[in-house]
Amino acid sequence: MSHVVGFKGTHYHPRKFKLSDLIIPPYDAIPADAVENYRNKSIYNFSHVDLARHEGDDYLASKALLDQWLAKGIIEETPTPCYFLYRQNFTAFGKTHQRDTLLCAVGLEDFSKGIIRPHENTFGKYKADRLELLKNTGYNLSHIFGMVKDPEGFLANQFENWSFEAPFLKAQSEDGVVHTVWKKEVSQAQEISAFFQQKPIYIVDGHHRYESALMYARQLGVEGRWEHPAAVTTFCIANVYDPGLIIYPTHRLLKKGALTHWDWEKVRTQFEITPVSMEATRAFVTSHQESPKFIVYRAEELFLLTPRNWAETRSELGDSVARLGVTWSDRFFLKEFCGVTDSNRGTLIRYEKDFDFTWSLRDQADLIVFQAPPAVEDVTAVADEKKYMPQKSTFFIPKLAGGLVFRKLAFTRPST
Repeated sequence: MSHVVGFKGTHYHPRKFKLSDLIIPPYDAIPADAVENYRNKSIYNFSHVDLARHEGDDYLASKALLDQWLAKGIIEETPTPCYFLYRQNFTAFGKTHQRDTLLCAVGLEDFSKGIIRPHENTFGKYKADRLELLKNTGYNLSHIFGMVKDPEGFLANQFENWSFEAPFLKAQSEDGVVHTVWKKEVSQAQEISAFFQQKPIYIVDGHHRYESALMYARQLGVEGRWEHPAAVTTFCIANVYDPGLIIYPTHRLLKKGALTHWDWEKVRTQFEITPVSMEATRAFVTSHQESPKFIVYRAEELFLLTPRNWAETRSELGDSVARLGVTWSDRFFLKEFCGVTDSNRGTLIRYEKDFDFTWSLRDQADLIVFQAPPAVEDVTAVADEKKYMPQKSTFFIPKLAGGLVFRKLAFTRPST
């Protein structure tokens, strides 16, 4: 079903640099005011090639830098195609975790085929930016984060053998996450491609990058022609059943002054409202909920909101979507009672994942919606039903680092 292959990995020279000074979070996870901090770390920091310098950046400067780095030996390419084990060790919810992914190249397919399965919508602005980066640099600089259902633990068995060898690359990011990479030549791991031929792949993060890569393949007329470098793009693929797949909830703050009118009685027509304690709220934001509910902070009080008769909407919304608290907070509560629409959401809503930090901002908000974390199974269920979660429904941690291993497409692009 899925076309998965290895690739020649481009990477910083491991003995010339401290890799921790060069890697960055994904482009969409870096606040605008933090970009210069990364650029100032090193003239070779990955931000110099992956992040736009201005709106509408054509990324030709990024291409020139990559060419210079390759010529000077700052970056180099593995001599043969490889698969890579990318391991992240991190702390979440007060516990230590390990998450393993297979770094590989995946054939680009239209979502309608059900081979690559998304769970959220994309927006044209971000797709256009990533398309320009791909077209003008000729590199897959960052990876789509994906999952595959692997109940038998095929990938874990592969990884166990690889991890006995010395790591290929290792770094630690500012958030304390340790990033370790091993490589295995494709010729020594031929069974991987066969394993994926029977499996769909679920997109966890990177929908915009995926659709941009697919658009590029179509522009070149190479969609489905696996021998062409632009017909595939890079993924990091985890096992759906890996206990290291951790999702944070994303809370919503309605900014101060946005709420011009409030009426609890109208809210009661659609939701059951129950006062809750701070202790119960803290437990709620760390526990998956089997049925839809969310907590609202308003006027120094906390309330649990449960939609009335939500089960009756399953045929209309899709069972997987109807079960999500974020569906009811975003598509009904915030929309109908707080005046939040798709067009003004970016102006009125602030998104935060950390509960304590969100709580510290309560004086800057008219109200706060606290979410419970979705389960990994929620993501796959939505994708299997060909439905979409509301924007910013999931926040898998940690993010994949940019600058560890990337991919040069290595072909001549036709002039336009």
